[in-house]
Amino acid sequence: MNNSIVIDTDSHILEPIDLWPNYIEDKDLLPLAPRFYEDESGEQQFMIEGFQPPRPKGTGLGGRNVGTKLQDTVASQRWEDQQPGGFQAAARLQDMDKEGVDIAMLYPTVGLRYTGIKDSRLAAAVCRAYNNWLADYRKMAPHRLIGIGAIPFQEPELAVKEMHYVVNELGFKGVFTRPNPLRDRNLDHPDYDLIWEAAQSLNCPVGIHEGGFMPGIAAIGHDRFENLVYRHMASHPMEQQLACMEIILGGVLERFPQLKVIFLESGGGWLPYWLERMDAHYERMGWMIPHCKLRPTEYFQRQCLIQVQSDESTTTMLSEIVGADHLCWGTDYPHFDCNWTAAVSRFQSSSLPETAIRKIMGENAARFFELDLSAMKTPEAALFQKVSQ
Repeated sequence: MNNSIVIDTDSHILEPIDLWPNYIEDKDLLPLAPRFYEDESGEQQFMIEGFQPPRPKGTGLGGRNVGTKLQDTVASQRWEDQQPGGFQAAARLQDMDKEGVDIAMLYPTVGLRYTGIKDSRLAAAVCRAYNNWLADYRKMAPHRLIGIGAIPFQEPELAVKEMHYVVNELGFKGVFTRPNPLRDRNLDHPDYDLIWEAAQSLNCPVGIHEGGFMPGIAAIGHDRFENLVYRHMASHPMEQQLACMEIILGGVLERFPQLKVIFLESGGGWLPYWLERMDAHYERMGWMIPHCKLRPTEYFQRQCLIQVQSDESTTTMLSEIVGADHLCWGTDYPHFDCNWTAAVSRFQSSSLPETAIRKIMGENAARFFELDLSAMKTPEAALFQKVSQ
């Protein structure tokens, strides 16, 4: 299995603390932009749009050092002391080479909260600042560090504008949003058709990625639990299930049959049950979901991918039921719950058939995002190019 392309479809950067002062174009917005500061006790804290997100004391939880066990000492670790590869491309590439990762698709960390910003102008400004910084981050190896752009879903017109910018000007291969309802709009809301139409016309896959709490984001579990374990366990898979339901039963994939959607960082074990449940409701109550013309499983297999990690025991089941063609692999590097060290070798030595391993570890993502692997200049890249033609 050493001849397979390895693509980490769920990989994160860590925004440097000077990103927004250096990259935000409208300096009048800086007081509300994300910022790190020291409180009266000298401990580092974080604020965005005047809101300090609740979390364990300290900022170390966001991007802990890979290979270091998560424990309560994160309270004393400063943001800039996190995994160097989160901030610096050279260090990131060293980590990738050590683990055997060929390509990383880059999502934000702080930026996962952008969709909760109340002010649309601020949301658009911080997205543009982040995207321009990410473009600079990946310049060292643009064929290996793949940009996934932040777009302001608060205003569909602004989101479409930013999508055109990141695809046409910056060369990014996709954009992302949260699965949560925003401004009382679910993902099947008619207002978002502008975004889905643009993504389809630009051939720009959309990543659905959950993140941390913000007042403008309604996340399952945050309305009833204070414990971060409860919140984290509930919000990631449950919000993804609802997002999957909305875009399929709500007719998004019917209206936009070339739109591509990838579900990230929520595990894959929930998907067979959820597709089966949606199929059953379609068969028995289809008259109540008139925008859904096909069996929900057909839509998913036609237009979607779901990301799994190396330590998921349900991946074999998922591959057999949904199909290996619809799965991709990722690590969540460098977040506290990432699956990184020896993740490649563990998955390559799994009990899955070799063809399934190759598809999940890289071939599916390469096709889905239409990556040009010729720049990789490796025998396995050349092999994949030949097979995919």
